[in-house]
Amino acid sequence: MGPPFFLHGGKSVVGDKIAQFQQLLGQLFAAINNHDPAVLAKIKALLEKIPEEPNLLHLAGLACANQNQLGEAAKYLLRSLARQPEQPEVHNNLANVYVKQAENTLAEKHYRLALSLNPEFRDARKNLGLLLISVNPLAAIDELSIAAAMEPKDSGTLTGLGDAHKELENFETAKAFYQRALEINPDHLTARHNLALCLKQNEQLDLAIDSYKLALNLAPDNAEIHYNFANALFECGEHEQSEHEYLTCLRLNPNFVLAHETLHEFYWQKGEHEKLEQSYRRAITQSPRDTALRLSYINALIAIGREEAAMQQLEEALSLETTAALLHAQGRLLANKQDYTKAKAVLSKALGHAFNLDVAQDLVRLHITQANYELAQVELDRLLSYAPENQLTWALQGLCWRLLGDERYRWLIDYEKYIAVFSLPVPAGYRGLDDFLAELRTVLLGMHKTQIEPSRQTLKLGTQTPGRLLHKRNPVIQSYRESLAQVVENYLERFSPDDSHPFLKRLPAAGNKRFKFSGSWSVKLRPKGFHVNHVHPEGWISSASYISLPDTMVDDSTHSGCIKFGESALLLGERDVVERIIRPNAGQLVLFPSYTWHGTYSFEGDVSQFRLTAPFDVVPS
Repeated sequence: MGPPFFLHGGKSVVGDKIAQFQQLLGQLFAAINNHDPAVLAKIKALLEKIPEEPNLLHLAGLACANQNQLGEAAKYLLRSLARQPEQPEVHNNLANVYVKQAENTLAEKHYRLALSLNPEFRDARKNLGLLLISVNPLAAIDELSIAAAMEPKDSGTLTGLGDAHKELENFETAKAFYQRALEINPDHLTARHNLALCLKQNEQLDLAIDSYKLALNLAPDNAEIHYNFANALFECGEHEQSEHEYLTCLRLNPNFVLAHETLHEFYWQKGEHEKLEQSYRRAITQSPRDTALRLSYINALIAIGREEAAMQQLEEALSLETTAALLHAQGRLLANKQDYTKAKAVLSKALGHAFNLDVAQDLVRLHITQANYELAQVELDRLLSYAPENQLTWALQGLCWRLLGDERYRWLIDYEKYIAVFSLPVPAGYRGLDDFLAELRTVLLGMHKTQIEPSRQTLKLGTQTPGRLLHKRNPVIQSYRESLAQVVENYLERFSPDDSHPFLKRLPAAGNKRFKFSGSWSVKLRPKGFHVNHVHPEGWISSASYISLPDTMVDDSTHSGCIKFGESALLLGERDVVERIIRPNAGQLVLFPSYTWHGTYSFEGDVSQFRLTAPFDVVPS
């Protein structure tokens, strides 16, 4: 329901009846707090006698929100404000309703209106801070710090500060706030759970697992905690216990879509393909009209190449409901079958429901595949206006420019200037690079505990490590990270800011912290393994870093195991080009803008041969 409700005398109530009316309002408010299902009808009956009375409208909104009638709740609260605008409590409660409706812009507007009327309104300050955590964590910290100063022992506010610092990857500060919250209230479930998430994100897995266990002691039937506990166990290589926790999560919440996706991926990478679809099938049998569940299942089937089964599920789902997401999946499947006319119609229909970046990018792919470059450009202009830093959009834009013969293609990606090869600096304490690489190789190989590559990643015939490699506490990994940081700094020194260029405009100002590592992982390819052509949509600068290479890559008469740049993922045949090929040595890394198309050639060799890399992405700090 939100913060406490404060009573105001309405203009329609006069004389000695005010006290009685205030008492009645208090009784109704208490009934709402006690979840009395009959209270809404009583309030509506009073509103028939006293139409548009602002306090009753406020209570009606709270009662509707209490019964999850969010649309009606918002209408009543807006009517109360129309009658009496200067009610900070109503603005705050209306904002709470908008948060539940995922109308965050409107929510922020009304939290700020509440604070403009009463800057000391701590609950509105706290709620605004909590709202801002995911979109502007620095602003969230400002608001929550003010709220915490007003009430230092509010464990909810301290937990919110922990969440905001976690979002900024200030992990030690985040942990301190969670621990303060738990000192005040050891049973604060959100603080306990989010501390575990923070520890996991910071690759302190043993501590994270201990914290998840404490959280489960507080809430043994909480499916989300079981799910996150399972993820931590998987990353530790505790696969049997991890599977048990995923299954427990789904027993508690059979419609937990993310848990189905993760369990499906777990079985895929473990090679236990006989179990792949079991959880989805059980859940869909129980909830056949759950569109989100069916869509997840469809996308999982597409990812493992079971497109006929995916189409069957899609047809069943569309017979129940037509959504933009289902139309998107249908368009992808039709495009994969090269039924481009139908695919274009379906994707256009999906975009007609609501603009979606992924759908629009797939429509651009389709236009380019059919050589409709002008139509592709129209959609690209829209995409770049919507998300001007999206790396996949820029990759598609570069491809379109090349196919149109537009000189801006070379401006966007200069394959000699922007793609650079470096040797890894030798960390302190090692006699030479070979000694360091041998130790790093041993550490990385110990992290490859699955059998098959992830179903939705670019590698084929290999494995990939979970978690964030460069955040792991292993001292060898940290030495590797320090060496990489030196190389990235050297790479950045080559360039000057240019506000007109999508790569160069993100260069930090002099004296500022320049970058941070975002994604990082290790890939071990087996013979015949390779990476399909791709870009890194979440990066700014990306790297291929080579730790151990197969003997067959020594032969420079072939491109075995080499990295190639420029060729797209659209299978354009003669319309595609490879602009540059690099044959790396162990101990080298290649840096390039994340929107650069790149892939690798496969390599030959016996079962003892492998290609071990440890790539990463960098984003501006």
